[in-house]
Amino acid sequence: MSLEFYDELLKSERFCGSLGRLILMSGKLESALKSIVLTSSLKVRYNLRRAMLGQLVGSCKEHELVTDELSEILEFILDRRNYLTHNLYPLFNDEIEYTLLPKDNLHSDDAEYYFPKCVEELIAHIEYAIDYINKRN
Repeated sequence: MSLEFYDELLKSERFCGSLGRLILMSGKLESALKSIVLTSSLKVRYNLRRAMLGQLVGSCKEHELVTDELSEILEFILDRRNYLTHNLYPLFNDEIEYTLLPKDNLHSDDAEYYFPKCVEELIAHIEYAIDYINKRN
């Protein structure tokens, strides 16, 4: 059912809506992290205006611009966000082994309930990280 389940994900308004919110919240987190880098006067080797989440998380960790707790949360977010945005099709097309999300024994209802729930939980982590950063500033 691999590619058939991928098609179920594409048809799921809840999943696609959750994924859209995830992308928007990721952009908000990127802005918060850019603010941390800017206020630190850190010189980075990339264009800060076009910085990607991974670059920002890496800079904040490497230069200890965030607490250990926030650093762990950011790594968690980055790993899962990247998986959701880059690996779903390869997962269901049998191009990669499954790691974070299952690909076997799925039912069409999982596209409407289980997978959106996973995305919504990640969004909650992003919201927590943004609140954590905002309280710090």
